[in-house]
Amino acid sequence: MKYDSKAKFVGVTGKIHKSAAEAKASFKLYPHGWVPHEQKFPQKFVDAEGTEYEAMPDFIHEATGFYAEFKAHRMNGKKTKLAAIAAMTKVDEDIARGFLDPDKRPYRELENAWHHSIQTMACKTAQLPSNTPLVLIYEKQVDLNEERRCARNGIFMLSLENLQGLNAFFICFTWARY
Repeated sequence: MKYDSKAKFVGVTGKIHKSAAEAKASFKLYPHGWVPHEQKFPQKFVDAEGTEYEAMPDFIHEATGFYAEFKAHRMNGKKTKLAAIAAMTKVDEDIARGFLDPDKRPYRELENAWHHSIQTMACKTAQLPSNTPLVLIYEKQVDLNEERRCARNGIFMLSLENLQGLNAFFICFTWARY
């Protein structure tokens, strides 16, 4: 099946998600108290070069107020929003010149776009108030290198396959608050 960026992906609550993987994940996350979040974070974020940006989490755990970002693929390493924009501009130019098949754009977006960068996740994690944690949830278990990369960037991550780890995180976080 070919990826269709214009298709509507309906999740567990009837919300339209940005991807088929995110919509599918909503069915696994919902029983654990996660619901789709449809509002931007209540603050702006700043990347390493000082560029401001807004962001919207994919899910919220209503009982705890935790936010979650869901990713079906490993995050890219673009360091700043402007670097990501420049990379995506080149992708679009290559498509316009006929050097790149337009069907490849979604895959190039995974490799280059700011919303798929580990640095945007690190910025949000570091800049959110300490009582507003952000969790990265991968669709599948990731390798040890990705776990280490997330840890180095201050990102708590897990996968849909090990949601029980989230329960332990909730307990530790709640314990640390008191």
